[in-house]
Amino acid sequence: MFVRSIVPFAYAVLLGCVWGAWFKKKFSGSLALAFMTHILLVLLSGLVFRRLSPGVYGGIAAAAAAGAVLIFRNRSRITKQTIREYLGKQWDEGVWIFTLFYVFCILMNIGKRFVTWDEFTHWGIFLKESLRLDSLYCMSPLNFDHKDYVPAFTLFEVIWSRLNGRFSEPDAYRAIQVFMFSLLMPVFERGSARKRRLSELGAVLLVLLVPLFFNIDNGFCFYHSIYCDLAVGILFFWCVFEAYRSRESLSYQLLALTIGLSVLVLAKMTSMALLPLIIALFIVRLLLFSGEKLRPKQWAFSVLTIAVPVGLWFWFNRFAAGYVENTSGSQSYGGMRLSSLRDVFTSPGNSSIPYLKGVRDAFVDALLHRDILLHGSYVAVILAAAIAFFILSRFAEDGAERKKRVLAGLWTIGAGIYYALLMYFLYCTVFNEYEALRLASYERYMNSFVIAAVFLLVAVYLDSEIPEKHSRGYCCLLLIVFLDLAFFHAKAFDQALPGSFTHDEETVSDFLAHADAITAAMGEEESMFIVRRGDNGEFLCHERYYCSPRTLGGGSIGPVVDEADLWSSDKTPEEFMDKLRGYDYIYFSLLDDAFLERYAGIFSDPELLTDGSICRITGIDTLVHLE
Repeated sequence: MFVRSIVPFAYAVLLGCVWGAWFKKKFSGSLALAFMTHILLVLLSGLVFRRLSPGVYGGIAAAAAAGAVLIFRNRSRITKQTIREYLGKQWDEGVWIFTLFYVFCILMNIGKRFVTWDEFTHWGIFLKESLRLDSLYCMSPLNFDHKDYVPAFTLFEVIWSRLNGRFSEPDAYRAIQVFMFSLLMPVFERGSARKRRLSELGAVLLVLLVPLFFNIDNGFCFYHSIYCDLAVGILFFWCVFEAYRSRESLSYQLLALTIGLSVLVLAKMTSMALLPLIIALFIVRLLLFSGEKLRPKQWAFSVLTIAVPVGLWFWFNRFAAGYVENTSGSQSYGGMRLSSLRDVFTSPGNSSIPYLKGVRDAFVDALLHRDILLHGSYVAVILAAAIAFFILSRFAEDGAERKKRVLAGLWTIGAGIYYALLMYFLYCTVFNEYEALRLASYERYMNSFVIAAVFLLVAVYLDSEIPEKHSRGYCCLLLIVFLDLAFFHAKAFDQALPGSFTHDEETVSDFLAHADAITAAMGEEESMFIVRRGDNGEFLCHERYYCSPRTLGGGSIGPVVDEADLWSSDKTPEEFMDKLRGYDYIYFSLLDDAFLERYAGIFSDPELLTDGSICRITGIDTLVHLE
């Protein structure tokens, strides 16, 4: 395990150091940009060559070549002393922080397994299929959910898995955790001297504790999930922080934003609607606090900062539409019209959405009362973050810096309102009535914005003079955060424990046992119909993941089992027979009398209908013939 982990670690250090040396930047701020650039190269490889490997290995070769060019250019100045000075500088400027996290990451993920719903229905199988086919998962012939989803995070998991030489669930966790941590590393850029080592450790501890406050049951976990919603929130923070802070080179900042925004819109469908928030913050900050006039080259860069992300987003979606049925080429935005705005933001009596009042009432109630962070609602957290920015502004010694922090507070309020309206619009137009009225995954979706706002607050605080000048207050803040987690959110630490402590293997052991039976009975090119009474999709989605690339269909065929059974398909015997056509095998599980009474007569050998039996379908005429 540790030997395998050396290669991806060397890869990360290579990319971060080469980027930093090329652009004369710190490792802390270079690693995320290097990772994101590689993601875009792999995406282009998939779009142009229909294969991911050229982008994976070509990106590594390009980084090595760039390093060689730098050495060649500076060969006359390279001595043992300059090498020692450079390595020491890079180590002090982030490599040591990354190394500590990486070791922690290795230990934390020992024995971990996928355990959340969407890791089986799509995120996990996205990665498995991308690696198996060496192509974008939208090209897969298998049937799984959301094949048209944008692939940015999965592409980084592909890179990481290739470097490990295998597919494994712990490696997938390490990949997304390392990527998210790289996005948070710019927070540590400010300090590098040894005398600040202790305060840097405090900053790292604070950053790693913050996500634990968001530990909820639907997968919004920093340490034990490849759900993309948390990663999208952290990537959104990175883009917002890049737009907020001032850099010496405006051209470099525009380049960084172009890369970051391109990956952001390719990370999740809703991210496209976040572009105006980042661009608006950048423009206001530039006009009010920069004083620098854009040169022609920078004007061109500023246009590309918007055009490149939007162009890549449209390119991928048009590409995916060629492989995935019933997509518009622009994901969920394809069905949106100006009339949709009128229908959503009008009185329920004038809207064509019959359940609009129910969604509106439920959403307002959730905004005000649903727990988000520290048992506070979305509205409470956004207001608290904005007030914190205003308080921080009072500590600024420079007038311009004071106004920037006020701007961050105003942006948090304005962007928070925009995001809430956006999600309300999506609930009304994208979700079906059942999900919209239940506000499916409300906390997870709203947390994507909240964690971005919270990390922006943390970044501004750590970038200020407060931690140094008020060290006691800084220590008190860390103590309060830790004690609150220890006494009121202790269960949150479970996600950061190795799988042997969290019993991951036991959680999925039953599904694995069934998967072993299925894979032993059929070949990879064959198909199976699973009849499992009372299954609400959980069993089928697990087996599709574990048994891929085999084709599995099925569900809870027959009358509804109980009130919680929402997935039963009460087909007639004739409809059930038609459904079985084209399948090679059938698997019976948890059969009950209701199923046997209704469907036993369509099988030539009813005695074969026993719980746990796997039968080959030899033919279907007036009866279904099994052996």
